[in-house]
This record gives sequence, structure tokens and C-alpha cells, in this order.
Amino acid sequence: MLGYLLKRVLLILPTVWLIGSLLFLLSKIIPGSYADRIAEAEQGTIGGISVALNREAYLKKLARAGQDKPLFYFSIRNRAQPDTLYRVYPVQYQQLLQTLLNRYGNWSAVAAYYHSLQALQTVAAAEYQEENNMTGWPEKVQLLGQTADPEEISFLLQSFPSATTGAGRAVVQLRERFAQLQQQAQPLNLFIPRFRWHGRHNQYHTWLMDLIGGNMGSSYRSQQPVLDVISGAVGNTLLLLSGSLILTFWLSIQLAMGLCRWRYGRTLVLNTLYMLDSTPLFIVALVLLTLLAGPGYLNIFPVFGLGGADEPSAGLGAVILTRLHHLLLPALCLVITGLPYITTQLYQVLQQVLTTQYISTARAKGLSEVQVLRRHAFRNALLPLITLFTGYLPAIISGAVTIEVIFAIPGTGRLLVDSVLSRDYPVLIGLVLFIAALRAFSHVLADFLYFISDPRTRLKAA
Repeated sequence: MLGYLLKRVLLILPTVWLIGSLLFLLSKIIPGSYADRIAEAEQGTIGGISVALNREAYLKKLARAGQDKPLFYFSIRNRAQPDTLYRVYPVQYQQLLQTLLNRYGNWSAVAAYYHSLQALQTVAAAEYQEENNMTGWPEKVQLLGQTADPEEISFLLQSFPSATTGAGRAVVQLRERFAQLQQQAQPLNLFIPRFRWHGRHNQYHTWLMDLIGGNMGSSYRSQQPVLDVISGAVGNTLLLLSGSLILTFWLSIQLAMGLCRWRYGRTLVLNTLYMLDSTPLFIVALVLLTLLAGPGYLNIFPVFGLGGADEPSAGLGAVILTRLHHLLLPALCLVITGLPYITTQLYQVLQQVLTTQYISTARAKGLSEVQVLRRHAFRNALLPLITLFTGYLPAIISGAVTIEVIFAIPGTGRLLVDSVLSRDYPVLIGLVLFIAALRAFSHVLADFLYFISDPRTRLKAA
């Protein structure tokens, strides 16, 4: 049996690795990383020493986030695309340079134009504070740093008055660099591919080796290890999911067998279940929240959170009771929304089993209807029930995201939403890997339960 389960685990691991790898690569391709947004928020003046200091801090943040290395083992870019564009600071100039590069295809000429523009910004900022005859210069210089349209650039460069100061000479040099940029345009470089091999010195290899070693990196927001961030939230989610899962299936089994015995009220119960099955989870949660936790109604449950039971002065019993009190209403929402589907599916399976010949034989022996259901029908309905149980795990995880957001429960669902909104990609990747691993665990659990319940599976494994 262990060999059979090990084989199943080995077949699932590549799927988990592929999901994690795709999400990691997508998180790096999507523009606007967390380090970029921090750098944009912290940038000050763009002239003189302040730019160098801000750029140094920006590069340190890139190195801390692991974004200063190539993305993968190799890269395929056009011939004009440089490998150092990410080092340009302030960050908004990266988009300007990329637009110029896509227009002219000559990185050396684009870089020369950019350096001249930086020199003009530095000199103009310094002389504007000392002289009063430079009205309009800061605005024009700022516009030059925001446009890549050649007509607008030419108009702005010609609008500067003649001057013999450092700013005037910087304008003349910038005009020369822009003329050279137009004359030395090489648009064919944009269509010539260039292959570069980066070896193991890349972001993906570092991430993969750290992942194999149990290190998933650090959160961009809190700078804490990802495993610590996730472990702090996964306990609440597992407590919520395990409790609601056990209660849902226990009630579904009892209700499905009751429907098979009842002669009256069966249609009413089934119609009620179908109506609940078509009701969205967030509507059920809001209705129960209003009726059972609203101040205008019963108000017997807490509205949100898990209370202050984690304080050092609180004992273990107080922590457990307070947490269960806060999780009871969210678990009830998951039970109400999950109960109809499980019950109706199990009821249909039991109805099919009850029409078989061995059930008629059991009834002919004089067994009661309860004994027939529990000893014979339910045992033969175990395989569909196992499929329902293991297939319901991913669905209840997605429901936990909604519930934890509505009830402000500090679990993995709420952490997932916060990570997406803040673009905290290391935590987001860790959560997706956790969910993928849980989904894989559900498949292994299904195989294990099939192995125990069905002798044919044991014969195939042997």
C-alpha cells in the first residue's frame, strides 16, 4: 500500500511544481513589482546627489527582492533590448526609455540622450534656485522627461531661450543627442532576436533551490519569512475548514438516509435543498450575519475576527472557547451552502443502490429499513461518497476565501486577498502552492480511501 501511495505522490509532485513555476514566472513578468512601487513612493528630487542616493536605495530593494538577476536560465530578446534597463532610476524613466527604444532601436543613442537629459535636469534645478530669469524651465524639463514623441521633443527643445549658462549648454547638448538619436535609428534591431544563456545565476533557479530547501523567501510587506506568515494564518483556516467539513458530511449522510426512509415531506426537503444550493455563499453569510450577529436581531455571535484570546494572560481553555465562538457562524455558513449538494448527490446514489437485487435480498431476510441502509446500501455508496469528499475540499477552500473576508478572519483566504492587492508575490506563491498541495493531498487521500474500501483497487495495486 505504501508503494502505491508513494507512486501517486510522485505523479502529483510535477503538477505542483509546474503550478508554482508558472505563477513565479508570471509574477515577475507582470509590470509594477512591489519594490518598484516602494521606490516610486520614496523618490524625492531628481537632481544632484539625491538621485544617486535614491537610486542606490532602489537597487538595494531590487537585490532584496531578488529582481536584480535574469529571470530564467536563458532569455530571447530583440537585438536592441538591453539587460540593464531595470537599473534606471527614477522608475518612470524606464517606460520612457523603452518607448524611445521601440521607436529608434539603438540603445547606445537612447542612453546618450537620457544621460544628457539627466544633466539638463540637474543643472536646471540648481540654477533655477539661484536665478530668477529661468521662468518655465522646470516645467519644460519635466515634460521632456515624460514624452517620447519626436515632434513634441523638438518643440520643447526649440522653446528654450538661448543662454550661456550651464543650463543653456546642457540644452544645446541635448539637442545634439536627440539629432544623433534620430540619425542613428536602427529599427531593424527590433526584429533581430538575440539568445542569451544566463546559467544558474537567475531568479528562477534561486527560487527553486530555496523552495526545495524549505525557504520560500520573505514577504515584501512585513519582511518576515513566507512560511511564518502562512503558518500564522493556516491554523485558523484549517480549524474552520475541518470543522465545517466534518459537520457537513455528517449531516449530509444522516439527511440523505433520512430522505430514503421518509414517506412524507421528502419533496419539501429536496426543494429546500435545491433552493439553498442555488443561493450564493456571500448572500447566506450576509443573511446569517444580519440575523444572528446584528444588533437589531438576536446578536448571539461575534461580528468579525477571532477575539482577543491570543493574549498571554488568557488560558488555553479561554483561547479555544473564544475561537470556537467566533468560528461557529462562519462554519455554519459553509455547512449551509455545502449541505445541499452533498446531500442530493448522496441521496441519488442511495436511491440507485436501493434498487439492486442484494438490497431486496436483505429486506427479504427481515432486516429493518435502517439496517438495510446502514449495513448494505451505505457501504456500497462509499466510493461515490469518497469522490464527493475529496472533490469538495477545493470548493470549500474557495468558499473560505469569501467567508474570511466577510467575517475578517485572519486565515489563508484573507491573506490571499491581501497579498493580491499589495502584490506580495512571495506570500501569494506560497499560498497557491499550499492550496495546490492540499488539492494534491485530496487526490492521495481519495486513492488511500479507495484502496481501503474497494478490493478491486488492492488487486490492481498488487
